[in-house]
Amino acid sequence: MSSLVAARFLALIAHLVTVLSIFCSRENSVRACLPLDYSIEEYRIEDTRLVVALSVTLGMFAVELAGFFSGASMFNNNQGLL
Repeated sequence: MSSLVAARFLALIAHLVTVLSIFCSRENSVRACLPLDYSIEEYRIEDTRLVVALSVTLGMFAVELAGFFSGASMFNNNQGLL
C-alpha cells in the first residue's frame, strides 16, 4: 500500500511539473499550433484558449492534491480510483 501512495504522489508531482512547464513555454506551444502566416488575432485567440485550459487543469489539480493530502482518497480504494 505504501508503494502505491508513493507512486501516486510522484505521478501528481510529475503532472504538476509538466503543466507548469507548458504554462511557462506557452508562446512556443501557441505558435506550433498556428499556420506559418497567422494574424495577431489568431494568436491571441489560441493563447487565450491555452491559458483557459491550463488554468482549469491547475484548478482540478489543486482539488486532486487537496484530496490526496487530506487523506480522503488515500486509503479508500474506490474514491482513489474515481
